[in-house]
Amino acid sequence: MERWGKLFEANGRQVLITKDVDDDDKPKLSISIRIDGAELTLGPVFGGPNGDELLEKAFNSAGQDVADAFTEPLVGCESVMDAARILMERN
Repeated sequence: MERWGKLFEANGRQVLITKDVDDDDKPKLSISIRIDGAELTLGPVFGGPNGDELLEKAFNSAGQDVADAFTEPLVGCESVMDAARILMERN
């Protein structure tokens, strides 16, 4: 059975981690949460000839620790815009 998604609970939110592709069909690891009915999805895109291999490695290693780290700064956010602002400020 091919696994394409993992669901975790972290900091009061569900976190869905999936194998995906971006708009240019490049392999992407998507990390998604919902806040007040709206979905926020972020994640790295893997280019180059070994992009699929890198995606597989990232997906296989993504676990509860990734879900915890992704949601920790979002505790208390009440909208996707709040979450996006907080995540942008962290970079």
